[in-house]
Amino acid sequence: MQSYKKEFAEFLVRAEALQFGEFTLKSGRNSPYFFNSSKFNTGPLIEELGRYYASAIEENAPNCSLIFGPAYKGIPLCVSAATALSSSLNQNIGYFFNRKEKKTHGDQGSLVGQLPLEKDSVVMVDDVFTDGLTKIESVAMIRELCGVKFTGVLVVLDRMEKNSLGRDAIADFEQITGVPVWSIITIREVCDYLKNREIDGHVVLDEDIFLKIEHYLEEHSVR
Repeated sequence: MQSYKKEFAEFLVRAEALQFGEFTLKSGRNSPYFFNSSKFNTGPLIEELGRYYASAIEENAPNCSLIFGPAYKGIPLCVSAATALSSSLNQNIGYFFNRKEKKTHGDQGSLVGQLPLEKDSVVMVDDVFTDGLTKIESVAMIRELCGVKFTGVLVVLDRMEKNSLGRDAIADFEQITGVPVWSIITIREVCDYLKNREIDGHVVLDEDIFLKIEHYLEEHSVR
């Protein structure tokens, strides 16, 4: 596993964005772990998150020149990712995001930020991948407005689960849009690295929790 993924797994724990226990998800499933992206709610945390986005973008889309974040959660993500990637590559990386409602005065339009050009390699960043419907809509919107294609979509954590239809939502998205999906880390990578490992003097993922997640994935995983 790449070193940035190992560091990221520990970062998720320290930021309390990844928690272990018993959680009821929006889907109604009872999960032994929970990912909460709203925990990245301070300057230092969102700055550090941006560095991990940048590392994953460099690995998967080294020619990326522009980063898109779907409103609303994606707005701080695209800003932090573009800032970190610009610093890492020592070159200007742009960002843009959409408005939920089209503005009818001032600069107007549906998009805010650096508008994409045909030559741009555009990556969408978001927190998680659920049913993929909003991301499909975002891809269609950008293609219609700007005539450009996304190089890929990057999310923080891949839960590697079936959707409500029992299908792989990521595979469906890739088939519909032709756009690949990447993650900074997958839940299996998290478990493999954190199992019985001390983080700041505490083991947060012991053998019992590891087995609970394994059983959960045996029932709900698609990959």
